[in-house]
Amino acid sequence: MLPKPIRPEYTTTIPSTGKKVKYQPFTVKQEKVLILAAESQDQDEIVNAIVNVLNSCITSPSDLKIEDLALFDIEYLFLKARAKSIGEKIEVRVTDPNDETFETLHSIYVDRIGVEKNEDHTDIINVAEGTSIKMKYPDISFFADGIQLNNITDSIKTICRCIESIVIDDEVYNTGDMSANELEDWIEDLTSDQFKKINNFFKTMPKLSHTVTIKNTNTNKDFKVTLEGLADFF
Repeated sequence: MLPKPIRPEYTTTIPSTGKKVKYQPFTVKQEKVLILAAESQDQDEIVNAIVNVLNSCITSPSDLKIEDLALFDIEYLFLKARAKSIGEKIEVRVTDPNDETFETLHSIYVDRIGVEKNEDHTDIINVAEGTSIKMKYPDISFFADGIQLNNITDSIKTICRCIESIVIDDEVYNTGDMSANELEDWIEDLTSDQFKKINNFFKTMPKLSHTVTIKNTNTNKDFKVTLEGLADFF
């Protein structure tokens, strides 16, 4: 039997934890799966392709599950593996926000794309004396719809999906032991200021981000565009 080709191995760190992981580039077969998923424009198919390919590419630690990682961790690892597989540069289509008639392809070096962190960010939200909330980061299930905070209803649903536990005095209440309605009712009983504190978790949490400056050749003026999340780089 013909032995399988030897794939190189690289090391990087998971942004949220700082833990090291070892990974290999995509195979041609895996790249084909990703291309077909992207062409289908089916969000579930794209998510499945990303998760399956990354689970195959990461060799250490062996028990790491992509589904358990924060979305920005997954985005970062995907770009790292992609860079070693397809090339250090990716091309993204950019439109001038002030002139939608101008659209161009722009090349970006993957190594320049990083996870932006806010030093004021915390995953422990003190909402009142003796009451705190332990948050967890949005996972791959948020890839399709994004993190919806456009109105109170969307914010409540997003918050409920990202609360790990609630600590009241010395009692810990894990959300896995609660019904969705019970948790939603509890959130709705918070004050507006307490609600804003939780929303701030999403506004300050780490994110895959890269800002580019491009000249609009129609107007001869520079414009800036910030690309965020894997959808902008996929």
